[in-house]
Amino acid sequence: MTTFQREPVPTWAQVTAWAVPATVLPSAVWRIVDWAHGLAYGHPCAAPGAPLWEKVYVPSLSVVSLGLALLTLGLVRPWGEVFPAWVPGLGGRPVPVRFGVAVAVTGALAVGAFIVRGLVGGAPRNALPPGCVPPGWEVLQFYAPMVLWPPLLLAVTWHYHRRRTRTSGPLAGA
Repeated sequence: MTTFQREPVPTWAQVTAWAVPATVLPSAVWRIVDWAHGLAYGHPCAAPGAPLWEKVYVPSLSVVSLGLALLTLGLVRPWGEVFPAWVPGLGGRPVPVRFGVAVAVTGALAVGAFIVRGLVGGAPRNALPPGCVPPGWEVLQFYAPMVLWPPLLLAVTWHYHRRRTRTSGPLAGA
C-alpha cells in the first residue's frame, strides 16, 4: 500500500464539497416524500396511473443523484487520493490526478447540461388532464439549489488539481 504526506485541505474546500450534496438534498427528499405519498411531481393530477418504470425511476433518481453528489467529497478526503484496498488491481495505489479531475469535470458539465435542458426544455411532453396546471414555484424551489452543483464541483475540482499537482510548498517532496 502506498502512503504519502497529504497537504491539508483548507476549510473552504471542505465546506464547498459538503455544499454539493446539500444542493441536491432538497430535490431528493422532495421526490422520495412525493413518491411515498403517491403523488406525481408534487401534483396529484400530473400523472394519474403512472407506469411501473416511473414508480421505480423517481426514487432511484433521488438515490443516484445524491450518491453522485456525495462523490464530490472524494476530492477533499483521502479516499479520493488513494484507491480503496478492496478495489481489485488498484487498491492502495494513488488515484491519477488527471482521472479524478476528468471524472469531476465531466460530471459538472453533464449536470450543467441537464440543468440547462430543464430550464429551457419547454412544456411537458404529455398533456395534463383538464383542470390541471404544470407545477410552479412550489416544486421549483426544491430544484433551484441544484443550479449551484456544477460551479461548486468545479471549484473543488480546481482545488483538488492544484493541491495534488503542487510541486512547491511545505509538504513538497515529503
